[in-house]
Amino acid sequence: MTVDEVANNTQKESRSSRRRRNREAAAKSQQKQVAAQVRDKDRPTPSQRETNKPSGGNFITRFFRGIVEYFTSTGAELRKVTWPSRQDSLRLSGIVLVVTLVSSIVLGTLDYLYGQLFRWGISAPIVFVIFFGVLALVYAGVTVTRRQRG
Repeated sequence: MTVDEVANNTQKESRSSRRRRNREAAAKSQQKQVAAQVRDKDRPTPSQRETNKPSGGNFITRFFRGIVEYFTSTGAELRKVTWPSRQDSLRLSGIVLVVTLVSSIVLGTLDYLYGQLFRWGISAPIVFVIFFGVLALVYAGVTVTRRQRG
């Protein structure tokens, strides 16, 4: 079919018939989507047109309706939550407290040691030279052992 033939067919076809054809194509497409959703989820998913109905009213009523809807949907979601038992809550809280305590002790100790290192290094710069020399030797040793293994 040439471009001229397509143009002639388009001009001959009425606007209402084009709209009807487009609506039928959209309906077929929507039916395919619903069929795919049913196949994928074992149940049809509601379209956005069904769930997002236009709300009427002025700005203030829409605002407060939105707040009420937010809290209603939040409550519905919270009812779906599987809450832990009291024993699980206490056990998990104990784990969090122990890990927090241990990590704070480790970080506090490292902070104290580095503070002492810098106090000694400022008063006697040879401490920095020794520290970074030992650090370089440890790094070199780790690198050599990794290369030998791998």
